Amino acid sequence: MKIITIRQKTDLKKLSCHRLLLALVFMFCATGFMRAQQQKEEEVYVYEQAPDEYRGQWFAGIGGGPRLFIADHARQLALRERISGGTDIYIGKWWGPVVGTRLGTSWQILRGATKYNIDGKIANGADRGVYSHAIDRGLYDPVNGLYRQQFTVYHVYGDLMFNASNFFGGVNEDRIVSAMPFVGVGYLSTYDKPSAHALTVNVGLLTTFRIAKNLDFTLDIRGAAFEEKFKNPMRDPLIIEPDPNNNWNRLNLDVGYRPYDGILSVNVGLQFRWGGGPSKPRPVLYRSEPVSPVPPPAPIVETETQVVTEWLDVAADVLILFKINETTLLDDAKVKLNFLGKLMQQYPESSYTITGYADAATGNPEINYRLSVGRSKRVKDYLVKVCGIPESRLQTDAAGGVPNQFYNDPSLSRSVIIRPNIDRLK
Repeated sequence: MKIITIRQKTDLKKLSCHRLLLALVFMFCATGFMRAQQQKEEEVYVYEQAPDEYRGQWFAGIGGGPRLFIADHARQLALRERISGGTDIYIGKWWGPVVGTRLGTSWQILRGATKYNIDGKIANGADRGVYSHAIDRGLYDPVNGLYRQQFTVYHVYGDLMFNASNFFGGVNEDRIVSAMPFVGVGYLSTYDKPSAHALTVNVGLLTTFRIAKNLDFTLDIRGAAFEEKFKNPMRDPLIIEPDPNNNWNRLNLDVGYRPYDGILSVNVGLQFRWGGGPSKPRPVLYRSEPVSPVPPPAPIVETETQVVTEWLDVAADVLILFKINETTLLDDAKVKLNFLGKLMQQYPESSYTITGYADAATGNPEINYRLSVGRSKRVKDYLVKVCGIPESRLQTDAAGGVPNQFYNDPSLSRSVIIRPNIDRLK
């Protein structure tokens, strides 16, 4: 940019009287206006951005839906005869925008098949002296000697939850759909004879659909695996020798081909959230300071007429974007850097500061800082090695993880901003 400043030679003695009088009147009015401004204080509300933090948010939900008992003998039944129902209720807390925990319990009815009838007898009439979860004495499957089975279980579980939407898309309180996979452990128990208990391993996906500010519609899909203990969990008194694995304590008379059973559940329901969440801008009241009076203009002295020309090499800031968790330059970034390199070669007095950034909503502070350092270094290396810019004209800085900088879009924070050092040229 070319700036031309002209200082004009003027003689104070040659000013006419009426011009001098006009100047004195102007100075008097200006002084009175500034004094009036000093007596007036204006109150202004300014919104200040709160620190980038996430206060823990509580949530609770209830739901219900179909259950499918997955077991060896149950597969002999038609699918419609294996599906039953159940209900879930839970409470939990999000400790940050990505990680949360919850504790819940469910009541459910399981349907399957067993080798023993209500009296504890197998198909050939032999009495083993045990109970069964069978619901009738008639054979359902004469070929395999199976009876219908039904029993009620109670499941207490704890889950570790991961908000995939916040991790990959950034924190957004206005998001409509959120996906949250989870893993956990639990305790499954039935008091229908014969009673049985087992530890469970759980995995699933909770999907929420926002319908109000603090209310969500939920779809919760869960799978639970546990030992095969819910058919006839008693020792067979007719076992007189160990099995090929030297195991005497075969607890399940109705054991199948696999040592584990499972439950697949699909729940729909409602979830309520309260407290916490991302921090928001807060209003702060500022009072304007009294305005200092403007000093009178300096007297015009006789000078020589001269023209001063100054050149400032000024360019707009350049934004370079990166993919999540990467420091590799994209093709469009290289094009921008090539343009900037040509401009810097045209104006050899210019210098720039390269600042790296990362998205604070993903990763931890240490990882984000390393990413911001690597991104600024990668941009500087390209300008030096490819564009031929001296290192002395480039400075690097790293800001680490930052909240959304532009348009509430986390992808624009995974970036480098190149700013011209204008102050050094003045």
